[in-house]
Amino acid sequence: METIDEIINESKDVREVKRAICIKMLGEEIKPEDISKLLNVSIQWVSKWKIKYEENGAEALKLTYKGKARYLTQEQEKEIIEWIVKKEHIKIEELIEYIEKQYQIIYKSKQSYYELMEEAGMSYHKSEAVNPKTDMEIVLTKREEIKKNYWKIKKKLKKEK
Repeated sequence: METIDEIINESKDVREVKRAICIKMLGEEIKPEDISKLLNVSIQWVSKWKIKYEENGAEALKLTYKGKARYLTQEQEKEIIEWIVKKEHIKIEELIEYIEKQYQIIYKSKQSYYELMEEAGMSYHKSEAVNPKTDMEIVLTKREEIKKNYWKIKKKLKKEK
C-alpha cells in the first residue's frame, strides 16, 4: 500500500500527483477554496478526492484505467509494416482489406491504418496524376503567353549586351 508521499515522489502521472498533493494540503488544513486556486481545479474536484481518500486510502488516488487491449500483437504489426514496405504504392482500402483477410480485424477509425502506413514510411494521402480542376484550354493559353514573353525578354537582353 502506497502512502501520499510515495505517490507524490514516485508517480509518473501528473493526475495522481495532483490528487495526492490535494489530500496532503487538506491534511495541512488548507482551505478547499485555496487548494482549488493553487491546483487550478474546482472545489467539487477537491471534495471528490477527499471523499475517495477517506473511503479507500491512498490507493484510491491511483489511476485505475489501463487502456484498451491492442487488436494486433507487435509481431503482427511488424508483419504488416513489412508487407507495406514491399509495396511501391498502396491505397488505404488495400491495407484495410489485407488486415481484414489476414487477421480478421477491422478498425473503427482509419487512424489506426494511417499510423501503420506512417510507420512503414508511406503516406496515406491519395495522389492523382492530374489535377481534376485543370482546364486544359486555360493551361495552353497561359503556356503560349509565357513562351511569347520569354522570347521578348531574351531578345531585349541580347540587345543590351
